Amino acid sequence: MTSADLVKTVAAEIRTALADVKLRTEYAKKPTEENFVSVNVFEQYLPQDLFETTSYYPLVIVEWLDTKDDLDEEKSIATIGLTMGTYAKEADGFLDALHLAEVIRQRLLTHRILAKKFRLVDEVNWTTPEAQPIPFYIILAELKYNIQQPVQEFVNIY
Repeated sequence: MTSADLVKTVAAEIRTALADVKLRTEYAKKPTEENFVSVNVFEQYLPQDLFETTSYYPLVIVEWLDTKDDLDEEKSIATIGLTMGTYAKEADGFLDALHLAEVIRQRLLTHRILAKKFRLVDEVNWTTPEAQPIPFYIILAELKYNIQQPVQEFVNIY
C-alpha cells in the first residue's frame, strides 16, 4: 500500500497548499465571483460521475506512475505524476494554470518530506503539452519520492 499511501499523502499536501485558491469553473461565461471555485484534487483518476453534480475544472490529478527498486543501492523511488488544469476563455488564461502550478511547486519544494516517510528527490519536471486544448490549460509535473524498501530476509541454508 506504499504507492497508494504516497498518492494520498501528496494529494493531501496539495489540498493544503490550495486551501485558499479559487479559480474559474469550466464553462463560466463571465468571470463573476460565483464562477470561482476551489480546486478539485483527484487521486489517480477522474471520477466518472462527478460531472453530473459539479465541474471537473480547475483540477489537479495526483497519480502513481511507477516505482523503481535499485537493489544494489538499496533504495526505491516512486514517481508521482501531476496533471494541473484550468479553464479560461481569455488569451491570458494560461496565467491561471501557471499560478496553480506555482502554488503547488512552492509548497512541495518547501515541504520535501511528507508524512515523515516520503522524501522528494532528484529533479522535478514541470512541463506543458505541445498543444493546449484551449480554453483549457494543462501543466504536467513528475515528482520522485524515496520510499521505504523492505528489509531483505536472510535464510540460513545450512
